[in-house]
Amino acid sequence: MTDLNGMAIFAKVVEAKGYSQASRLTGLPKSTISRKISQLEETLGVRLLQRNTRGLSLTHVGALYYQHCANIVQEMEEALATIENTHQDITGMLRIALPVSFHQDAIATLCSGFLRKYPKVDLDIQFIDAEVSLIGEGYDIAIKYGPLDASDLIARLLVERQPVLVASVKYLKAHGAPATPQDLANHQGLLLGTPRSSAIWPIGVGAEKTMVQFERKVRVNSNTVLKQMTKAGVGIAMLTESVCHEELQSGELRRVLADYPLEPIKVYGVYSSRRQLANKITSFLDFFCQHFATHESLQPLMRSVR
Repeated sequence: MTDLNGMAIFAKVVEAKGYSQASRLTGLPKSTISRKISQLEETLGVRLLQRNTRGLSLTHVGALYYQHCANIVQEMEEALATIENTHQDITGMLRIALPVSFHQDAIATLCSGFLRKYPKVDLDIQFIDAEVSLIGEGYDIAIKYGPLDASDLIARLLVERQPVLVASVKYLKAHGAPATPQDLANHQGLLLGTPRSSAIWPIGVGAEKTMVQFERKVRVNSNTVLKQMTKAGVGIAMLTESVCHEELQSGELRRVLADYPLEPIKVYGVYSSRRQLANKITSFLDFFCQHFATHESLQPLMRSVR
């Protein structure tokens, strides 16, 4: 009889693109994984993986066999999720990947509140700029900004956040305020992004939206740093209303090009269809939606943390 555990390990090796990553994800030694794959190949009488100096690649029969293994693993995970949902308590490890630019103080507060509500859950939270492979890297949830590429993953819209262009009073006194989006080309812009991000802001909504270039003075992947540099008068930045609400209220920051609308930024929770029945995933996303729609809704949580 074929070893179902061996099939699951084979699927994990394929998805992780190698023994080392599969070992990290499963907690099994590489020697155990290698032995399981060899035993599976011996039982089947075929070669599933080609091993060379560049790594592993699937043979033709291995690629066909993997599809069946992946389906079986999915059925096993869905069966496990069904059992998990029969428990009153929500337990287990939940691995979450977020973009580095996400507001980290708010996430810390949110996750602290989630753990108080579900104390039997353990969290592994990673802020990552690179594209995340949920299955291959073992994450349960990835929080992502839209728009999203087409995939077989499930994407749940969590929240929409309204962006605003802002600058400090100090900057506006020194450089003046742009009157049109095209004037941004003559102003110092602070970009929230990664090395792959271009100095372009989308101005307008729908068919009226245009991509406007600006003079990039700073590029940083931290909302906190971006806001502090904007307050210091370094340049104009695109922040969300929730991030700079207090500064706008106090007048420390002022809106720029307020007559030009900006499309909302959409935030999604993405997870594998294999895990769509997992109670801990839906519980976290429900909690996220409930308490992270705006920063104001986090205030009760923040008071309880202190």
